[in-house]
Amino acid sequence: MRETGIVRRIDELGRVVIPKEIRKTLRIRENDPLEFYTEREQLILKKYSPVSSVSEIAKSIAESIHQILEKPCVVTDTDAVILVIGNKDKDWAGKTVSAEFEKILKERKSLVASRQDGTNPVTVCRGGEPDVENQIVVPVVSNGDCFGAIVIYDRDKTARFTSTDVKLAQLAALTLAKQFE
Repeated sequence: MRETGIVRRIDELGRVVIPKEIRKTLRIRENDPLEFYTEREQLILKKYSPVSSVSEIAKSIAESIHQILEKPCVVTDTDAVILVIGNKDKDWAGKTVSAEFEKILKERKSLVASRQDGTNPVTVCRGGEPDVENQIVVPVVSNGDCFGAIVIYDRDKTARFTSTDVKLAQLAALTLAKQFE
């Protein structure tokens, strides 16, 4: 655990202000949910990820997509990659999502991209990732709130995703979104 040297007092209502520098570093925004944990005599705050709370269901969905399409599948929340199924890119898990990916989530719009067709796939996580030729990104939206996304990608320059592949990704995102109703 890293010390910051910042000390805050609890007010009469039991509130404490999380310093702006820490909120910025951890990407905590107004109205973001936080989880409280205790460990011995320590209080631990963690940004809550609804997608992580249903990770077993998300994993089953991603494994099913991989089994049907034989393509890698990624599940994200709004801040980070939660899991990767079907490729050696498992080191993406836990990485923060890129700014351009975050923009897609905020817009709540699906993306189907193919370099061959002139639409560049978006970088999913910060720090880059190996070349992706084709990509489907479908945000997981429930009651107007975006919780993350389902991403299917391919490195094959000659392949294209079909409308059926896109519908499968949409079905996966809807199924995951149902967990948050």
